[in-house]
Amino acid sequence: MANRTENKAGASGKARQDKIDSPISELKGIGPRRRALFEKLGVRSVRDLLFLLPRRYEDRRGKKNISALVPGFPAVVRASVRCAETKMLSGGRRITTCLLSDGTGELRAAWFNRRRLEKTLADGAALLLYGTPLLHGDVFEMTEPEFTICRGRDEQEESSFCGIIPIYPAVEGITQKTLRSAAKRAVEEYLPFMPEELPQSVARKNGLLSAADALREMHFPQSPESWKEARRRLAYEELFKLHLLLAERRRERECCRSFPLVKGARFDAFVSSLPFSLTSSQKKALDEIINDGASGAPISRLLQGDVGSGKTLVAAAFAACVCDGGAQCALMAPTETLVEQLHAQALKYLAPAGVVCAMLKSKMPARVRRETLAGALDGSIDVVTGTQALLSDELHFKNLGAVIIDEQQRFGVRQRACLLKDGGRPHLLMMSATPIPRTMAQTLCGDMDISVIDEKPAGRVPPATRVIDVAALPKLLRFIAEEIAHGGRVYWICPRVEEDEGSTLPAAGQRFEWLKKKLPPIKISLIHGRMGAEQKDAAIASFRDGKSQLLVGTTVLEVGVDVPEATVIVIESPERYGLSQLHQLRGRVGRGARRGVCVLIAGSGGETERLRAFAATDDGFAIARADLEQRGEGELAGLAQHGLANFKIADLRKDFSLAEEARKDAEEYLKNK
Repeated sequence: MANRTENKAGASGKARQDKIDSPISELKGIGPRRRALFEKLGVRSVRDLLFLLPRRYEDRRGKKNISALVPGFPAVVRASVRCAETKMLSGGRRITTCLLSDGTGELRAAWFNRRRLEKTLADGAALLLYGTPLLHGDVFEMTEPEFTICRGRDEQEESSFCGIIPIYPAVEGITQKTLRSAAKRAVEEYLPFMPEELPQSVARKNGLLSAADALREMHFPQSPESWKEARRRLAYEELFKLHLLLAERRRERECCRSFPLVKGARFDAFVSSLPFSLTSSQKKALDEIINDGASGAPISRLLQGDVGSGKTLVAAAFAACVCDGGAQCALMAPTETLVEQLHAQALKYLAPAGVVCAMLKSKMPARVRRETLAGALDGSIDVVTGTQALLSDELHFKNLGAVIIDEQQRFGVRQRACLLKDGGRPHLLMMSATPIPRTMAQTLCGDMDISVIDEKPAGRVPPATRVIDVAALPKLLRFIAEEIAHGGRVYWICPRVEEDEGSTLPAAGQRFEWLKKKLPPIKISLIHGRMGAEQKDAAIASFRDGKSQLLVGTTVLEVGVDVPEATVIVIESPERYGLSQLHQLRGRVGRGARRGVCVLIAGSGGETERLRAFAATDDGFAIARADLEQRGEGELAGLAQHGLANFKIADLRKDFSLAEEARKDAEEYLKNK
C-alpha cells in the first residue's frame, strides 16, 4: 500500500513535534468540560488522541433490507420514519419508540431516556440505523440502535456511518460519536505533522507504511488487510525502538571493565566436593556464563530454569569463580525465608571450597550484624546473602565482583541498581524459575544474555498430579493423615485469605479452622499475605522444622520455599490460577527422597480438561507456552519490570517473528550507525 500522506513542505522537525503535541483543547468541539473527560482517558495532547487506538471495530459495510435481517446479527438499515412517540415508565424513566419502513418490511426501534428525541424523528425522515435486530412476532425490533439522519444523498455522512467503524475505549460522558469525530479531526488536521521516528532505511527494507498512514488506517481502516499492514507498522516500531535501546545498553556495558572470570582453585574444590555430577544442561549454562565474562567485560545474564532444575547450584559455581578472582558476591532474594535457604545452600556447597559466607537480615543480633558489615568492608567475607537489607547504606564491599539475584522478577530496576552503589561494574546474574520462550525473553530482557537449564537432575521423579472434586474430600483427608504418619508434610493452598459475602471461593482462614477440626492430632499452621514478615517467617520455620505438619496458606508459598519433607500440596480452585503459577506451586513438593503428589480440587465448571492437560506434563517451558496462549503475557509481566515493554500495539503472543526481525534490524542499524 503506497504512502498517501505528504508531510507539509518546509515544516521543521521541531515545528512538527510542537504541532502534534498541541493541547487536545485546540481541536474544534473540545472545550473545558470535554477536555477534562478526555484526560480521564489519558488524552491531553493531539498525539495522545492519535495513539488512543480503537479497541475493536464494527464492520458496517453494506446495508440490508429489513426483510433480509437475521435475528441476532448486527446490521445497517436505511429506513423512513412512519411514526414516533415517547412514553413515561415507572421510576421516571421514559422510552421513545419509532416505527420505520423501507418498503420490504417494518422495524421498531426503541431508546431510553433520550430527551427531545421524538422531535428529531419526524415523520418521513430517512435514517441509517445500526443495531442487533430481534424478531417479535412478525416485526423486527432494535433496542438503542446507533443512528444518523440522512440529509439528501450525503455520501460522506453515509460512508462515515457505514464503513469499518472504530470503537474506542469508553469513558462516561463521551459518546463514541464524539470520540470518532475528535479522532477524525485529529487525523485530517494534525496527522500530516506526525514526525517519522523510524529510520527510513529500516522502513524501506521492511516495506512499512509511514507512521501517518499507519495511524490513519488504524483509526479509519479501508479494509481488514490495510488494517493489518498498519498494525504491523506500529507494532514493529515499538519493538524496534525497544531493541535499539537494549542494543545501546549492551554496547555501553561491553565498553565497561570488570574482571575476567576464571575457573580456579575454589571452583575446582567446589566441583570436587559435590556428591553428584552437574547435568549437561547445568554445565552448558555455567560455561556460557564463564565464557561470557572471560574477557573482563561485565556480564549481564538471565539464568532460566524449570522448577527443580538446579539453578542455585550453577549460581554457586559462578560465585566460586568470582571468589577465585579475589572478588566478592552479593546474593539477593525477595524474602527472608528464601535468604535463609540460599545461605544454607551457600554454606553447604561453598564453605567446603573455602568460600566464607554470611547472611544479612533486617532483624539479627547487633554483634553478628556488625561483624557481617565489617567482613564485607574488609573483604574477609566472600559471599553475603540478604533481602533488601543488602541495599542498606551501612553495607559496603571491599571489592564487589558479582551480584546474583534470585527470583529477579520480584525486584525493580532501581533496587538492582542500588547494589552497584560502591562503584565499578560487577557481573550481574539474575535467576528466574518462570520459563518463557527465548524470543519473548529477548524482548522482555533484551539487554541481557540468556542461559537456559532445560534438564533436571537424574533420578528426580516429577510430582504426580491428581484432579478431584469436593466429593472426594473425605478420601483426601485420609490420604493426608497417612502421609503425615509416614513422615510427610502437606501444603494446602486457598485462593483467598478470608471469606467474603457472596463469594463461594474457599478462604485460608476458614480452611485452617476446618482442618483443625477434621485432623485434630495434626499440628497445623497458617500463612497468608496479610501477615507481617515475622509472622510469615515463623509459620514457614515451624513447618520446615517439623513443629507443624500441615501448612495452610495462599500463593505466598508459590516461589522458593524448600522443605524436602513436604510430599503433598493441595490446591483449591486451581482454575483461578495460570498454568505457570500452578507449576510453581506443584514444584514445592517432591524435593526430597519421596515422590510428591499435587492434588487439584476443581470447582464446579472448573475447566477440568485444562487441568487434566496440565496434570499430564511436567515440562515448565511447554506449560509457559500454553499459559501465554491462554492468559497472555500479563502472566509473565514481572520479567518486564524495567518498564520498557509497555506496548500499546505489539503483542508478544502474536508478534514473535516480528520481534525477532526488529531485534536483528536494531542490532544491524546500530552496527552501521
